[in-house]
Amino acid sequence: MGGIVPHVTLKSIANDEPPAEEVLVDRPEEVRGVTRVAGPFTLEATIPVPVDFDADGVEDSGSEEAEEHGDFVDRMVEVLRRAPDLRLPGNRTVRFEQVRRPAKTLSLSAEATVDGKPVAIVFGPEHGAVSEKLVFNAGGEATAKRFTHLYVIGFAIEPNARQLVEQAEAAVGVPATYVQATPDLVLGDLLKTMRSSQVFSVCGLPEVTVERVKAPQGEPPRWQVTLLGLDTFDPATMDAEHRPGADVPAWFLDTDYDGTRCFRVCQAFFPKTGAWDNLKRALRAEYDESLWEHLSGTTSAPFEAGEQRQVAVKVIDERGNELLVVRGLG
Repeated sequence: MGGIVPHVTLKSIANDEPPAEEVLVDRPEEVRGVTRVAGPFTLEATIPVPVDFDADGVEDSGSEEAEEHGDFVDRMVEVLRRAPDLRLPGNRTVRFEQVRRPAKTLSLSAEATVDGKPVAIVFGPEHGAVSEKLVFNAGGEATAKRFTHLYVIGFAIEPNARQLVEQAEAAVGVPATYVQATPDLVLGDLLKTMRSSQVFSVCGLPEVTVERVKAPQGEPPRWQVTLLGLDTFDPATMDAEHRPGADVPAWFLDTDYDGTRCFRVCQAFFPKTGAWDNLKRALRAEYDESLWEHLSGTTSAPFEAGEQRQVAVKVIDERGNELLVVRGLG
């Protein structure tokens, strides 16, 4: 609401040119009596992958980027050697022993032993998400070389890749587990980590239901998503532990997910937090109690289906891991 002003530049002054006009938007209208708790805009981004090393058909060997990728794998192997324990709920631990780079490989990043059994390891991109093709190729090689398990370690994972990991034994012949790595490893500082550092964690997929709800007369059908909970898997026994939806710090809903890395937060919920009590006191106003129950709840508000006819649910666990699941709308 700042109005139209001339944009004077050195070039316009030197060449005696008429300055261009611009609209200022840094002076918003003030509405007294309204408290803005959060702005209307959200921005999420992922760092683009500089080079795709998961067999996309582009030859990268011998390039400068390939050398950088090799350095990254070496660093990750060293981190795994220094922090070999994968801690699980219930004071359980999986320990990687004899971690090393394979002598000959097409897709695998490392190999190790767990309880005396050989296991394969593949690292996702340094800047980006684990792809479905990377999991498929690594799983096929791990099966051919008779590894007993495949560990996929990454900073993020695409929904299709995560689904393939869950079904790896049936799809490629070897059971697989996705291991979430802390983003701090990208900085390289954790090469100095002690054995007690928890730089890796194992998490399952969020469990959700998508139901069609009755819409007002003459309006399009509506849908509603409920977060049932989150499963955490033990890769040693393949047992699952369930955490209810009300016991997660935050979850977000994209009501028209397009299948890309862009996740648009349409609804946000924060079940496991006491922040709502603080907000009530800060606002110094009375609100319907159902408002707070909704914001800290596990069921979304009804919404209409978008062009993509699918939704995505992102859950943030207590370690800060982002877990994404995608569901179609009937």
